[in-house]
Amino acid sequence: MTRTFIPSIALVSIIACTGAAGQRAVEVSVEGGAGRTVYFDRFDNNRPVHVDSVKLDANGKGSLKIPAMPLDFYRLVMDQDQLVIALDSAESLSIEATLGRLSIPTKVAGSRHSEALQTFSNDARAFDEEHTKLKAAVAQGDTAQLARFNALTTAYYEQCKAFASEHAGSPAALTALGRLNMLQDLQLFKMVRDSLRVSMPRSTYFAMFRDQVDRVDQQQVAMRMQEEEMKRLSNLLPVGGAAPEINQQTPEGGSFALSKLRGKIVLIDFWASWCRPCRIENPNVKKVYAKYASKGFEILGVSLDRDHAAWVKAIKDDGLPWKHVSDLGFWNNAAAQEYGVQSIPYTVLVDREGNIIEKGLRGEQLESRLAELLK
Repeated sequence: MTRTFIPSIALVSIIACTGAAGQRAVEVSVEGGAGRTVYFDRFDNNRPVHVDSVKLDANGKGSLKIPAMPLDFYRLVMDQDQLVIALDSAESLSIEATLGRLSIPTKVAGSRHSEALQTFSNDARAFDEEHTKLKAAVAQGDTAQLARFNALTTAYYEQCKAFASEHAGSPAALTALGRLNMLQDLQLFKMVRDSLRVSMPRSTYFAMFRDQVDRVDQQQVAMRMQEEEMKRLSNLLPVGGAAPEINQQTPEGGSFALSKLRGKIVLIDFWASWCRPCRIENPNVKKVYAKYASKGFEILGVSLDRDHAAWVKAIKDDGLPWKHVSDLGFWNNAAAQEYGVQSIPYTVLVDREGNIIEKGLRGEQLESRLAELLK
């Protein structure tokens, strides 16, 4: 599962106040926090940097003056307790909390980004608690809770999708996407990426998220292109169509053509001495050959080798008694190109008239098909 990057520190909340021109005011009220210092941090390459601090008065209250900064994640820190917030340059904030629970404030208002962040944090906390409880019950054999567990998981996944969509232009969306599967919901990730490109283009968090989405998107495009190419190549030689002629060099230096095997069921086996999976598969192919060779079955091994000595040695070492040819062209082997070979081992089964029966058969599937054809 591919997950998006979000700040790896606890989420926080805040309440709005009005600051001086060019500044944002962050009003902090922490019950039991008298005399303690609260810091406001920005992030520089994921590292927190102090912007301002305030020592709370006898009532646990204080005010931080923050210069206008772009929409991004920031944090408040007191002792070892910390709270992540999301602010833009027009928002001022206020937070109410109790000592030791800064990350779970009792009241948040004023900043739509931070309010959304806190709403998601509260919902996530409630889900995690219920999810953990139900998971433990199921693990202990309480199958009656399984349906509830699955329903909870499904509903929360959809809730996260809806939240990310609703808050696509806010940093809060990244927290929801962190709960989702990027491969499964790539279009939603791309939509949030495009929205954040406008609202917080200079954020390092956005840059990391953007790069991750771009990378997965490019991989998906490449996979689709590869699938389309494989489909195109497969359609070039449809099952039932004539198998193109193959006429290449034998290990002894002569030549041999596929057409010379007309009248037999032929397995064209594309392989190479350097192909480990091919060499592992060879004993299985030998068993099939030994069983059906006397019944009208033949194999034509087409090697994608480029070194004659290595090719001949592999035939001898593996004890492969069937016909072999190659033009020593490596992946540019002419037959491999015409047959659309994308990986090896790869096989094409041809009937007695020279028409393609099946492609890609190996192991039990190959033996089963031969048993039908050579009764």
